[in-house]
Amino acid sequence: MRPLQFIVFAAVTLALASAASAQTGRMTGTIKDADGKAIKGATVRAINDAVAARVTSTTDDKGRFAMIGLRTGTWRIVAEAPNFISLQGQAAVSAGVSPVLALVLQRDPGPIPGALSKTIGEDVTAAETLRKAGRYDEAIAAYQAIQSKNARLTTVNLMLATLYREKAEQEKDMPARQALLGRAITAYNDVLKSDETNTRARIELGVTQMAVGNADAAAKAFQDVIAANPKSPAAAEAAAHLQEIRK
Repeated sequence: MRPLQFIVFAAVTLALASAASAQTGRMTGTIKDADGKAIKGATVRAINDAVAARVTSTTDDKGRFAMIGLRTGTWRIVAEAPNFISLQGQAAVSAGVSPVLALVLQRDPGPIPGALSKTIGEDVTAAETLRKAGRYDEAIAAYQAIQSKNARLTTVNLMLATLYREKAEQEKDMPARQALLGRAITAYNDVLKSDETNTRARIELGVTQMAVGNADAAAKAFQDVIAANPKSPAAAEAAAHLQEIRK
């Protein structure tokens, strides 16, 4: 990844309404290409390793994104879009200062053949519509198509894993159910290979391991979440699952 260059246009001073608000801030910005054209459907991820927190936003038709409720501290920022080179960098957030970022993505010199003709946002929306309608096979195929043409978008693996689990819950044939859960586990592990700080993927991995009867593997996944940040909400959720295993 190339170094991410942030252009901070302004800092907004916020009136602190409470002690809770004093600990959070927001981040906004735009993503454009090298010609200054807005990139719609780009994905922006903010990751705070200190508190095991992760926030994701998608740009609108003017290339704008916004994130609220960010804990005070340094956040790692990853910006991605189909056919563009991903960028990564850092930004400091506090209640008194809300950075406004202008991010520029360079086009990938070797675009994937047969790249999507629609924006990634439209494709994801279509796939989610299929999922919500219970048309799991079609939804899985739709997400796999997105994944094959946008390999850098690791969040697609998280969507696929969820779909495999949801379909497994409806499957009455035990071998077929186990196979779907196995595919979910593989997808969660793929997410973690690209983003080891993704606590949601790790917790869901543990839950899926529980479903297939791998208690030790499930316990390890939950323990890893707790060890990363014992006081985080994710750690509390993981601890609750650990209690289920030990009953």
